[in-house]
Amino acid sequence: MRGRALCLALVALCGCTRFYDVPDAGEDAGAIADAAIDGGAIADAGVDAADPQARCDEEGELCCLGATCGGGLLCVEGTCTSAGCGAIGGPCCELDQCDPGGVCEDGTCVDAPCGADGAACCEGETPCDEGLACLGDRCGPCGAADQDCCPGMVCDAGIECLQNLFGAWVCVAPPQCGELGSECCAEGAACGAGLGCVASDFGAPICLPGPACGSDGRACCEGSPACGLGMDCTSSEDGVDRCRRCGEHGLACCVGGDPPCGPGLTCSDGLCGLAP
Repeated sequence: MRGRALCLALVALCGCTRFYDVPDAGEDAGAIADAAIDGGAIADAGVDAADPQARCDEEGELCCLGATCGGGLLCVEGTCTSAGCGAIGGPCCELDQCDPGGVCEDGTCVDAPCGADGAACCEGETPCDEGLACLGDRCGPCGAADQDCCPGMVCDAGIECLQNLFGAWVCVAPPQCGELGSECCAEGAACGAGLGCVASDFGAPICLPGPACGSDGRACCEGSPACGLGMDCTSSEDGVDRCRRCGEHGLACCVGGDPPCGPGLTCSDGLCGLAP
C-alpha cells in the first residue's frame, strides 16, 4: 500500500514538472519570434530610411504614414492614385500636363502667367498671347471649326457662329457633300465609304448607311437584277434611276411583274389596290 502511494506521488511530481516546463519553452519560442519580427522591422526600417515612400509610389498601393504617397501620386481614401492630378497645387499628370490655366513646375501644377492658353486675361491692350482671344476672363483659341466664337460672334471664313444645345456659342463648319446625313455629291463618288445615296421626300438625295444600290430609294445596280425583291428600277426627278417598292397596296404596279401586285390585289391605273 505504501509502495503504491509512493508511485502516485512520483507520477504527480513528473506531471507538474512537465506542466511548468511547457510554458517556459513557449516563452522562449515567443521571445525568438519577437526577435525575428524586430529583425525584419529593422530591415524594413533600413529600406524606408533610404526612401520613406518606396512602398507607396505606385498606383493602387496603400498610402504611407501620414497619408502620403511617392511618385507624384495622391492619397485618396487610403490608396495611392493619380486621380486628381492636374489641379492647381496638385501633382502634374503624365507628360507634365495640367488643367487649363496651369503649368507644370517641378512636378506641381501652378497658375500659368496671364495671357497663356486657359490663363487669366492680362490687363492692357494685349490681354492674350498671339493666336488667342480673351473669352470672358480666360484666354483661349477661337474662330476655327468646333472652337468658341471669337468676340463679336466672329468665326473664320466659311464657318458660322451657332448656339449649341448647351447654350454655348461655337463655330460650326457647313456639312460637306458625301458625308453621313449630307447631300450626295454631284461629281465623283456620290457618298463616302459605307454610305449610299438615298432619295429623300424632303429635298435632295442624302447619304445614309447601307448599300450603294439595289435598296429602296437607292440607285439601281448595274446588271441584273437592278433592284431587290419587290422593287422596280424607276426614273427619279434628280435624273438618277432609283429602286422603288412596288406591288403593295397603294404602290405602283411592278413593271414586268407576274403578277404585278401582291396576293388579293389588282393593278388599276398603275396602282395596286383591292379587287372591285
